[in-house]
Amino acid sequence: MADKLFDYAYYACLARRIRQNDGNAFTELYQYTCKDIYRYTCYILKDEHLAQDALQEIYISVYKNIACLKEDRLLYSWMRQITYHVCCDFLRKPASTHENSTDFTKDIQMKNLADTKDYFQPVHDQDFSDKLSSALEHLPVQVQQAFLLRFTYELKLEEISDFLNCSLSTVKRYIKSARKHLQKELSVYQKTF
Repeated sequence: MADKLFDYAYYACLARRIRQNDGNAFTELYQYTCKDIYRYTCYILKDEHLAQDALQEIYISVYKNIACLKEDRLLYSWMRQITYHVCCDFLRKPASTHENSTDFTKDIQMKNLADTKDYFQPVHDQDFSDKLSSALEHLPVQVQQAFLLRFTYELKLEEISDFLNCSLSTVKRYIKSARKHLQKELSVYQKTF
């Protein structure tokens, strides 16, 4: 199986057969690639249930868009690109749109964000959760994404940089900006700690 992951002639043949509506070819493609694509999806999403949902969307997208593939021999690489983009879409969607995911405002581990002042102790208070959600919504999209990828999905800075297609220093600036904004917006909770 592993040798077929990099057999370009094999992928070219499968792509042609899939375009001709050969259901067996698509089944074959799924059998040879699903474990690797699922692993990659889990790596990005950090949630097995979400990865299963994404996997379904990935293969539907592959099937629907096979005509867009320009070079048949690059089928597997094209699938990896689709996987990355579908996962990005899943991470961009609010947590409430995913049935199996949790609400980050209730479970977020804020202790990693604390400076010397401990504004971000884990709090199970609904008012705090609502205020946190509201404060995050007022951030620019890129800043929100950097913050959530770092502290909700626990991605490394380098992974966030790749995901957002920006430099490492820009990611650091986004996270610093988010922390500063949240410290300001949530400072009223400092008195309750």
